[in-house]
Amino acid sequence: MRYKTNSLKVLLLKITIIAIIVPSGSLLYAQNYEWEIDKIKRREQEEKQELDSVLVHLKNNWQLSLGYGRWRFDNSTQSKEISFLEFPKNMGAWNLSAARYLSEQLSVNANLGILIKIVKPPRPDVFSILSGDEVEIEGGGIILMPISVGMDYFFLKQRFRPYAGFGVGTVLARYQYVEASGNLSNGINKNERKFNSNAPLVELSSGFIYRTGKKFSWD
Repeated sequence: MRYKTNSLKVLLLKITIIAIIVPSGSLLYAQNYEWEIDKIKRREQEEKQELDSVLVHLKNNWQLSLGYGRWRFDNSTQSKEISFLEFPKNMGAWNLSAARYLSEQLSVNANLGILIKIVKPPRPDVFSILSGDEVEIEGGGIILMPISVGMDYFFLKQRFRPYAGFGVGTVLARYQYVEASGNLSNGINKNERKFNSNAPLVELSSGFIYRTGKKFSWD
């Protein structure tokens, strides 16, 4: 009888221990599961916020960019005076642009470019000058400053965003031409000409922008 009583006590003790451990384990598992779910949700929310800050919410934001490109001319720039200088038909130009986004896909911009090219005359031979030979040299330079305002439309709201745009403006040109001729006996005459001119500018552009972060992008 005593043996049965002890067995019953042991059984009740086991049942009590199991009744305590099982709910505690289940509660701990549930808490860990909820924590993991919360961590995943927080991580997804942070990734979404980071993505939003990089890809969208560009409305009312300003963008400042500096670029370098090539200008191609159908006709070389020439002087119509005493002589002429030929400039390359393909010259590099720097461009500074400021843009404001009216919406996620539409922006207006103002652009200022500068192109400088100098044609240096060949250095005359000193011995030829001293011997009295005729000297004829010419050189000059040109500065072009395209100024324009325009609008760009972006087809996507993603990190990679192709766009198309147009702009209108003017090109300010400043040209200087220098010619020297003569000899050591009669003297060397120097003739200098300066010209200023303006020309209308119409731009059609297309390309893409790839945003690498909140503040930087490649165009």
